[in-house]
Amino acid sequence: MGKKIVIVGGVAAGATAAAKARRVSEDAEITIIEKSSYISYANCGLPYYIGKVIPHKKDIILHNKKSFGTRFNTNVLLNTKATFIDPVTKKIVVETDKEQQVIEYDKLILATGGKPIIPKIEGIENVDYFFVRSVEDAEKIVKKIESAKNALIVGGGYIGIEMAEALYHADIKTTLVEYEKNILPVFPPECTLKIYDEALKCGIDIRTGTALVKVEKFDDKIKCYFSDQKELIVDFLILATGVTPDTELAETAGVQIGELGGVLVNEKMETSVTDIYAAGDMVEKHNLITGKNVLMPLAGPANKEGRVAGCNAAGGNMTFKGVVGASVVSFNNAVVAHTGLTLKQAVEAGFDADTVYVENAQHAEYYPNPKFIFLKLVYEKKTGKILGATASGEEGVARRIDVISTAIYGNLTVFDLENIDLCYSPPHGSAKDVEHMAGYVAANQVRGEGFGITPEYFLELEKGDWHFQLLDVRTSIEYKMYHLENSINIYVNDLRNNLEKLDKNTPVVVYCAVGFRGYLATKTLRNLGYKAYNVLGGIEAIKRFKKIN
Repeated sequence: MGKKIVIVGGVAAGATAAAKARRVSEDAEITIIEKSSYISYANCGLPYYIGKVIPHKKDIILHNKKSFGTRFNTNVLLNTKATFIDPVTKKIVVETDKEQQVIEYDKLILATGGKPIIPKIEGIENVDYFFVRSVEDAEKIVKKIESAKNALIVGGGYIGIEMAEALYHADIKTTLVEYEKNILPVFPPECTLKIYDEALKCGIDIRTGTALVKVEKFDDKIKCYFSDQKELIVDFLILATGVTPDTELAETAGVQIGELGGVLVNEKMETSVTDIYAAGDMVEKHNLITGKNVLMPLAGPANKEGRVAGCNAAGGNMTFKGVVGASVVSFNNAVVAHTGLTLKQAVEAGFDADTVYVENAQHAEYYPNPKFIFLKLVYEKKTGKILGATASGEEGVARRIDVISTAIYGNLTVFDLENIDLCYSPPHGSAKDVEHMAGYVAANQVRGEGFGITPEYFLELEKGDWHFQLLDVRTSIEYKMYHLENSINIYVNDLRNNLEKLDKNTPVVVYCAVGFRGYLATKTLRNLGYKAYNVLGGIEAIKRFKKIN
């Protein structure tokens, strides 16, 4: 036999590592140790199984012990927990409910993932609550749903939103509480409104800016107390408050832990201890934009890291450069996706950054049933380097963010985004797709030709002492539906024949629906000697920050 490769942990990183190690070496003796009953499953599919969108448990089980062991000629130990590593003798101690044994290794791959964060809630140890991390967790929730009528989800991040949708489909009356002021706090709040509105429409009781501080048993239910003094009685709790790296086993081997609490690895996924690799949610990852380490518990990076670790442990030579951070979440048809840095994160990282807003249909507007995508692009002012983007809508949202994520990975600029080649056919996209539009607007800003202002900056101007004229260049029909107070309505096509309505000595702030007609009007006025500025994203973007009648 060849070298002994032992992998602790299955699922995304561990199972991928084992499969890749086998593809690299047929001679290696591979053992994979998993503390649960399942070696390879779609943990991101758990909420959809719970909500019956995925009807059968077998649909999320990618491999069982027999199929994985046979296909990859691997020794699979389930319901087995690794408790100690001796890196000197290269031995690892494992336990089952029946026995303890010692396993020798030549190369060791750690893929122990993350462990759920349990917030400080008085009495939480006295009541039943659920996580959404494993098949066993999902099975417990599915069983509980059979007799339950209502539930509380603690945490409004990815899993919180996905579980709210799952419980909606399971006809469970659901309350979701999020400590931050907005759900999905890792996203810009103006981009999460569609999901928020869709969840409310489906009857989800969303409570933001408050925290669950105490729970107690109330007959066969749970009484919940919140920091805003409100109370609630539910049948069960789901904690969706995030994860932290599970480094307990790694620390027994003396591997180096980073400032963020994750295991430190190099590009080959090697830890600080010889012949020990690590991958997945337990490791700190190199952010390709900032150059700093981050924690990013996502399946995509975990799979890539596991693949690299498995390859190198088996004698291959691969590297993992780092992460950009692409993610997507949805509630029914409402979708929000993100990649890279938000504007706030970019500024905190030291970039002189700015942002533009655009909105465009997911396919040609003249093709039936267009669905609009709202996109926020973050870039470096001086160079035009793309730093991040967030988009929301219904159809095609993830595809657009994937394009921009690829652009960030390739270190492209907004000038590249202007010219990037994308598929076009009326049912599938536009000749000037929303990514192009973002590139056009941002590139014009960098060149000093756009004269755009963000909705946030416009609202600051409204509060200030700066005197300006407000011009709405939409049609009169659009204007009558809703408009900004104190605005003058001149349709963009009629602008040149109605210049007498504007004072040439007073700056003009222009807006339309989503920004394009406003840009045309702004350029016309600029060419005629007016000092004009266009509100990026138009009134539809302003509506995300201010209620408009």
